Amino acid sequence: MKTSPFRNVFSDKEFWLILAFNLVLLYTYFIGETSASLIVLMYFIQSVFIGVQYFVRMLILGHRKNPTTGKRLGYKLAFFFMFHYGFFHVVYVVFLISILSKLSGDIDFGLLRWFVLALLGNTILSTVSDVKRDKEGMRVPLLIMFQPYLRIVPMHLLILFGFSRGNDIEGVFLLFIGLKTLADVLLHVIVNQTFKERRPEAVGGFI
Repeated sequence: MKTSPFRNVFSDKEFWLILAFNLVLLYTYFIGETSASLIVLMYFIQSVFIGVQYFVRMLILGHRKNPTTGKRLGYKLAFFFMFHYGFFHVVYVVFLISILSKLSGDIDFGLLRWFVLALLGNTILSTVSDVKRDKEGMRVPLLIMFQPYLRIVPMHLLILFGFSRGNDIEGVFLLFIGLKTLADVLLHVIVNQTFKERRPEAVGGFI
């Protein structure tokens, strides 16, 4: 009997782990263990790592041949993505300098260092897993390219509302957390196809 796509998504343990992680971030923010500025900076760094991951995937896909024409897919899309996605994040750095100064709390660089190291390991494993799955099926680089842009929306709105709403920066931050959580789970569902009954097999069971 075929199960519902929603049931497949909600039966995924990693879906709930991602949701729980964001709720923990929110909780630690309210009790003062983590600062708003640290959480925003963590999200930005994670977006940069994801951009690198997708650039690598599209480069490898570009080396493959189209089964119909026999020609290589090429690398133009990969480099377009690198400059376009990268341009967004260069611009964000300029605005984030001002935004971070408005947000409450200092940045715990010790905690940030451990986060970056964990994120680096996760990115390497995820990239290996995604490349393996890309080889198993004929992925369309153009469709893959749009996936990480989900993460731009929360950052974009944080900057937009952060400058337009004056002193209500903490309220804007809470909106950012909500959108960040939504972007995290949506990207997980789309990339790992958790709406299907049979998910793509990952390297070592890691996704």
